[in-house]
Amino acid sequence: MRHTVPLAVDNDGFTQLYAAYLLKVEGYIAARLPRRDSQLAEDLAAEVFTSLWRTRYAQGRPVEGAPWGLLATIARRRVADHFRLARNVRETAVDTADWSFANRAMAPAAAGTVAPVSSGFRTAHIGGAL
Repeated sequence: MRHTVPLAVDNDGFTQLYAAYLLKVEGYIAARLPRRDSQLAEDLAAEVFTSLWRTRYAQGRPVEGAPWGLLATIARRRVADHFRLARNVRETAVDTADWSFANRAMAPAAAGTVAPVSSGFRTAHIGGAL
């Protein structure tokens, strides 16, 4: 669902810059993602323009000349930051209906998962291997 940028009081030209380059920045980001994820591309594009606003326009320094180089550099760094942060978070699926979890107390663990509570008793393993 695409929206046009509403007309607003724009003394520094940021709204026109946003309207002119939003789709180009989203396309640039989407091309660098491993799979087509338009929502992620939209979120990262919003971060690109937020970063541009904070570093340039909020300080009273509008972008002179062609801003595409600056926008592409910020977009490339936001994509790299996204994957750098995602590398540190791994989700592992656990089947709590498995027999190894039977009759065991479960406690909340990190990131909304559950883990077996250590009761102090050792459990026998079938097959001799621990």
